[in-house]
Amino acid sequence: MSAYLVACRYALLAVAKNRLAAVLLVVFIPLWITVAKTLTTPKTFPFRLRATGTWLRAGGDEITMISGSLNAVSLLVGFLMFSAARRTRAFDRRLTAAGYSRTALVGSKLTTLLAASVLVSAYATAWMLLFWSPLQPFLLGLAVLADCLVYGAMGMCLALFLPGEVEGLVTIIMVSIIDLAPQNPVASTTADKALVELLPSYGSLQTSLAAGFTRQVTLSPLLTHSVVWLAVMTVTALAAFVLRTRTHQPSGRPHDGT
Repeated sequence: MSAYLVACRYALLAVAKNRLAAVLLVVFIPLWITVAKTLTTPKTFPFRLRATGTWLRAGGDEITMISGSLNAVSLLVGFLMFSAARRTRAFDRRLTAAGYSRTALVGSKLTTLLAASVLVSAYATAWMLLFWSPLQPFLLGLAVLADCLVYGAMGMCLALFLPGEVEGLVTIIMVSIIDLAPQNPVASTTADKALVELLPSYGSLQTSLAAGFTRQVTLSPLLTHSVVWLAVMTVTALAAFVLRTRTHQPSGRPHDGT
């Protein structure tokens, strides 16, 4: 337990020292939500909630604010976890080579992912509530949290395969755009297509829309889509972490150079 607590402390400190992420949290999320709410048309749009098949009507500004919030938190948590995992990967290898518990390191990374996701999702949800009163605010916050977890796990996964922060940031930005742009029922005609169910934020966006404009508790998109994405990204990241920190014992007589 002490090894886990020490690893958690250093992992959380590494995340807290990321100044760019702190600026994005304090400035980017409120700015993005404010712009989406104030500059998008409040005209009411009919759209079909694919998860339930129900037709709904909602203001374009509120729909765009939801989509924009998910876009903002996915970028922030994805980049934050990517940066943290990349900066500590060499140190993690040295620690495990010295005998430090790999289980404690894995546990600290999962704890950091959860803590960062809870903080960012609560902050983003609170800003949305300043502009708008969704019918189910708790369910809305849960949907935002799920998106944070998915992209945070994705950032951890990418950190083990991409060489630098620029590559990671660009990849996360492009994935987020490709993910959420086709799903916005205001901006896209493809939001009701079957292929959108394969996208990482499908579960979160569907649940967010249901939370905002219905009183029906719609959890199936999170359970059947977000959980699957989270599991795949997390297992891939942890499996790669274990493989990269695996130590090999030398066998046989060492080569003497002659």
